[in-house]
Amino acid sequence: MADNKEAAGNYDKGPVSRASRVDLIGRLSNHDLTTLLQRLTAGNWRQAEPPQRTTSRIAPDGRRKFGTVRDAIVQVLANADCELRVREIQKGVEEVLGEPVSPSSIKDYLRKGCRRRVPLFEYRGRDGYRLAP
Repeated sequence: MADNKEAAGNYDKGPVSRASRVDLIGRLSNHDLTTLLQRLTAGNWRQAEPPQRTTSRIAPDGRRKFGTVRDAIVQVLANADCELRVREIQKGVEEVLGEPVSPSSIKDYLRKGCRRRVPLFEYRGRDGYRLAP
């Protein structure tokens, strides 16, 4: 019984100091967080360089400037003397833009242009599309 009292006495040493430090090791440590916190507290911050402006029509993430494909489709159909199928329109748009264009982009805009309140294009069945009169 005396051993139990002595063992219990070892745990009852008074309040634990709040300033005590706990080091985590092995799986419990988080090296990424430690590195991040060290960088934040170092204080040697620099402002990021502004992004470089490009003269290309394509943004770094692959998107084109708004309306680029639309304008190319209208230009191709305006220069055509008859209805054009989607394949032919895509080929013309790629020539105008000088780069590949997804067929779904062409089809999507042609469908939307036909369903506008004032249609921009006219679907002529198997013959293809033309500019609305």
